[in-house]
Amino acid sequence: MTTTLRFVAPAAASLATVLLAISPSLAASWQTRVNYGGNTPMDLYVPDKVDASPGIVVSLHYCSGNAGNAHGWFQGLADQHGFLIITPQAGGNCFDATPARSGEREAITKMVQYAITQHHADPTRVFAAGASSGACMTNALLAAYPDVFAGGSVLAGVPAGAWTGGNAYGWTTPANRTAAQWGDIVRKASPNFTGARPRIQLWHGTADTTLNYDPNFPAEIAQWTNVLGLSQSDSKTSSFKGSSDTWSRASYSNAAGTLVLETNSAQGAPHDLSGRGLWADAVRFFGLDMDPPSTGEGAGGGDGTGGSDASGGGSSASGAGGEGGSANGATSGAGGNASGSTASSGATSSGATTGGAAQGTSGATTGGSTSNAGGSTSSGDSDPTTTGGDSASDDGGCSFNVASRGRLPGGALVGLLVAGLGALARRRRRSAA
Repeated sequence: MTTTLRFVAPAAASLATVLLAISPSLAASWQTRVNYGGNTPMDLYVPDKVDASPGIVVSLHYCSGNAGNAHGWFQGLADQHGFLIITPQAGGNCFDATPARSGEREAITKMVQYAITQHHADPTRVFAAGASSGACMTNALLAAYPDVFAGGSVLAGVPAGAWTGGNAYGWTTPANRTAAQWGDIVRKASPNFTGARPRIQLWHGTADTTLNYDPNFPAEIAQWTNVLGLSQSDSKTSSFKGSSDTWSRASYSNAAGTLVLETNSAQGAPHDLSGRGLWADAVRFFGLDMDPPSTGEGAGGGDGTGGSDASGGGSSASGAGGEGGSANGATSGAGGNASGSTASSGATSSGATTGGAAQGTSGATTGGSTSNAGGSTSSGDSDPTTTGGDSASDDGGCSFNVASRGRLPGGALVGLLVAGLGALARRRRRSAA
């Protein structure tokens, strides 16, 4: 026994030192109410393993929600791909989605600048995404700040200029407004902008009776095809089976072949799309599941070459809320927007399974009043106002993605080292005998 302890004790001390050096740190946590220099509340998520020059996703909550409700949508994906997440909180029941370079929209750009300055984020890879009110705000941000945002994903919104409620629920989408008139709203929101416009991904379910599918989805398509100078001949159609719905997709490429617009509709899908496995596909569209581009020429993308529609229907991915998407062309280019041509690999969509939205009824063209529509978003935490949890885990938002990030869980490291230590002790005992 004396011989064994003589060798084991120093080895145990060495084991403790090694564990401290190579075991993973505790899972990243959300920084809430970050002091970035503005009044609109900001939460920030920096994953444990972050890219050297990470992209940014601004994740925007629905009406009756808060910043915490948008935590979980992208958290697991940020852990996997190394980008940052900003979640603002609306100043009222909803975001003020007026397309203007002021107010909450200006505050959000200050949040982005804070992340760029403090965490060396890539200013050419800044994206917005949201559901319901957050979707409307995404349209407004892309219209007002095309110099800041490289793209966005809109889950059941209204076109830029149709939100009339300020921080309350209200919208008006005239059915007789032309595509050029819708496009003029975007151009007037940033009249001095002359660069390439942000890329945009649109989603809407036909059963949406809150921000009605018709006239809103057709008006969004008319608006952005006009702004981007696209026609129907620039699109390729496909369909894919998501985790909850079958989506019809039209993918639009510009003259250089760069994918700049995707429209997605699903028969029977409801208004609340936040829990229907779409966030991973948004990350795929942004290109944040790829390595960062080596060069970039500012937000909004460039005229780099892109591939053609790579596949018709992507398969539904297995896993917690994950969804495979179809590869809709390479999006690499000089502008440093999304790069690569492969579909999302079914990464978990992360966080909330149900969201909630302003549930006021509305007519064909005018929004109604707001009713109670909050909804919990926790996937591993009991308090959705502070953290959204990590998808595909029930451990309070602490999970390890071994395959994608090249890290061993701490338990595996301990097991390997202890096994080696035991073998060493047995060898010493045999030698002493």
